[in-house]
Amino acid sequence: MYKLLITLFSALLLAQTAQVQIVHNSPYPTVDIYVNGSVALENIAYRDNTALLDLPTNLEVGIAPAGGDVIATFPFELADNESYVVVASGILNNDTHPFDLLPSTLESAAADESSFALKVMHGVTDAPAVDIYANGSLLVDSLAYGDFQGYLQVPAVDYTLDITAHGSLEPVASFSAPLTGLGGGTGVVYASGFLSPTETDSAFTLMLVTPSGYNVELPSDESALSYAQVQIIHNSPYPTVDIHVNGSLALEDVAYRANTSLLSLPTGLEVGIAPADGDVIATFPFELAVNESYVVVASGILNDEAHPFGLLASTLEEAAEDDNSFALKVLHGVTDAPAVDIYANGNLLVDSLAYGDFQGYLQIPAADYTLDITAHGSLEAVASFSAPLSGLGGGSGVVYASGFLSPSETGSTNISERLSSSRTDSSFTLMLVTPSGYSVELPADETALSNDYEKNTIPSSHLVVKNYPNPFNPVTNISYDIFENSKVQITIYDILGNVVNNLYNGYQSVGTKTIKWDATNNVGDLVGSGVYFYKVQVGDSYSINRMMYLK
Repeated sequence: MYKLLITLFSALLLAQTAQVQIVHNSPYPTVDIYVNGSVALENIAYRDNTALLDLPTNLEVGIAPAGGDVIATFPFELADNESYVVVASGILNNDTHPFDLLPSTLESAAADESSFALKVMHGVTDAPAVDIYANGSLLVDSLAYGDFQGYLQVPAVDYTLDITAHGSLEPVASFSAPLTGLGGGTGVVYASGFLSPTETDSAFTLMLVTPSGYNVELPSDESALSYAQVQIIHNSPYPTVDIHVNGSLALEDVAYRANTSLLSLPTGLEVGIAPADGDVIATFPFELAVNESYVVVASGILNDEAHPFGLLASTLEEAAEDDNSFALKVLHGVTDAPAVDIYANGNLLVDSLAYGDFQGYLQIPAADYTLDITAHGSLEAVASFSAPLSGLGGGSGVVYASGFLSPSETGSTNISERLSSSRTDSSFTLMLVTPSGYSVELPADETALSNDYEKNTIPSSHLVVKNYPNPFNPVTNISYDIFENSKVQITIYDILGNVVNNLYNGYQSVGTKTIKWDATNNVGDLVGSGVYFYKVQVGDSYSINRMMYLK
């Protein structure tokens, strides 16, 4: 008897166990769970879980329909006295939603009694990598299916969790996470269900599980889905900046005259401006209407009374009245310019527009225009620009004036000095921005074609050239007629007159010819969106024409 007791005691000492919590996140009927060939848990329903169980470190988990035979087994090698969570996800024998047992350690605890130690798991097979925002601040960045994010030490307070596709600010779902009263605790939040469920599938949700076995489905917070669509334009002559939204970094390295497409942002919005990788130096609150669209333009210079900084906002509620029209909104964003009038092809288009004001929306034919800018009441143009709106019928956009009417000749290269008192040396210009995020600087009439090639854009009487489609993405066809065997040169230029692509150089015979341009430069790289020019020279005759590339 004594020897038997010694043997049993020794066996207990030698046995190695780990603590394992099992979570059933596979949309099956009720299942039984086997451990090393023996039934360990019966009748575990979808989204049920266990508390921490003492299990052998050499572990084979078997999954069986309730009362049935094991249909899949999964071996595990666990560490002695360590704690784990194992989440069953996916669907057996389904390539689209593959089944797996996904383990992770449960080694952390809350930092103190006012904190909660949170591990997050992505368990939705048809969802992409996601970001998670907690009360508007980025909590989890780029979590893919099957991955765990652990542990996050967060204050034990109530949260709204917004789930977005990675890199997007538009939530696909929002949930309430009431962690108040759970200070000192720890738990796993896992995503469950399907992003696009069928009639019989379970919808996407979040579950909270604690080591004790407690679990709760986090309630959907439809009220949190109160978002507006906002396009941000950086028209302040600063170095590159970061833009923060409600205390969280939303956009990095936004250059002067760059802009976003329409972003989904909370209706209660606080925009912060910071030098790239620096601290926020100014904040601006906005109250927006749900599901409305806005443009917000940063203009002026911070801490400069002569050129006061501000975020200028206006709605983007209108579109072109038909496919032959363009809906145009105009902003005066030049701090040292007086109120202006704008003439389109000699006709008054905008009357007495002052700095910071929007003129909205003007329904105009989708044609090519010369825009003359005059001081209000004057007929003398201070600047003229080409606005090639042909081919943009049915669209809409914002034209904003940028830069300085009287730019300084020199400027500081020190970032801190620029941020406090100075500006870049940008001259007055007009920018065209569409809701998709496309933007282009409108060419000044007198400099649209640079000295790198001839200024004369009038084709010779016998040279007919065109491209189609125009605008295009990413391929356009350049067509031309040859009336006698000739040397042909076709060159692509950017809006500043720089050579982009020496598209063709050779001899061709009589006839109608077509050559494709795929929006690449001479080294094969895709060019940026914008206005380009193509010069077709046949013998001594040539034609230079404008085209627009839209991504």
